[in-house]
Amino acid sequence: MDQTNWKKLYPVEPILIPSLKAGALSATRAAILQAWQVHTSSPPQDRIYPSTVAGGITGGTVGGLTRGRANVIPAMIMFSLFGFAGQYIYNALDAHDDNSRGQLLSPPLQTKSSTKANHEITDTQDAKSEEPLWKRVLNSKWSPMKVLSDEQYEKILREKLLRVEAELAIVDEDIEKVKQRERRRHRDERN
Repeated sequence: MDQTNWKKLYPVEPILIPSLKAGALSATRAAILQAWQVHTSSPPQDRIYPSTVAGGITGGTVGGLTRGRANVIPAMIMFSLFGFAGQYIYNALDAHDDNSRGQLLSPPLQTKSSTKANHEITDTQDAKSEEPLWKRVLNSKWSPMKVLSDEQYEKILREKLLRVEAELAIVDEDIEKVKQRERRRHRDERN
């Protein structure tokens, strides 16, 4: 059975291949980070090389397994670039986030009235910095999703329940109208 018939019989690529790539990339990257002893306290630039190498290894391996020997080198090059670009962009965004916090925490003039405001800014910034990255991303103005508190979620559920109850009331009224029409029709048929 040649490769084209196999793909027609078993169309696994839409789900399996992206999962394989993502899983292999993260596992390879984690192994390289551990082997090269790159820790969370290491500077962000130290993570660029392992991400690039992990992208190349993963791309070459998955490209060779799924598309044949001819695609190993191009896959290594492209996934190395993806790993480098992804880590570089992540580092830049993380540095920008840290810099914007630093600017808010260190105002140019220190007066008695501004000291109170600085403590308030520091408190809110400390609360934000304690949030995980995924929460900060979801709560950013660019994200279509938002992390909700329990109270916000409860309010949304109450509003939806109110809408459903209103629709049920309308349906009940419609049913009652139909029953009244039926009663009138039966009365008219008897008379």
